[in-house]
Amino acid sequence: MRILRSDTVKIGGKPVKVGKITVAQWRELFTVIETLPQLLITVLTAPPAERLPYFIVAIEKSLTDVVNVISILTGKDAEWIEENAGIDELVAFFVETARVNNFGDLLKNVRGALSLAKATPATEIVQGAS
Repeated sequence: MRILRSDTVKIGGKPVKVGKITVAQWRELFTVIETLPQLLITVLTAPPAERLPYFIVAIEKSLTDVVNVISILTGKDAEWIEENAGIDELVAFFVETARVNNFGDLLKNVRGALSLAKATPATEIVQGAS
């Protein structure tokens, strides 16, 4: 799998753009995924040295979700992806997508927000907003 530019990878021999995931795409993604979110959280929270093996297991466990996600993000037909893409290309696409969308920082911010919400009772938040 060869990265063409920082925002383009090849899937099935065709270049595809890797970009920011829009709110509309996130909504569409949530309609086609089943097991992938939990598996991705497992990958992102794994020790850095172990993330690649976790990621490969996640792909194996959720190939249908992976194909559907890549179809939405690239505009390529899911059937075409299944028939033409290699696993290495799918992994490269996800790695670049994670990098472009700052998934690591996103996860840290979500963790921080959850910690803040857990540490501060909801009644204090509501009273403090007045």
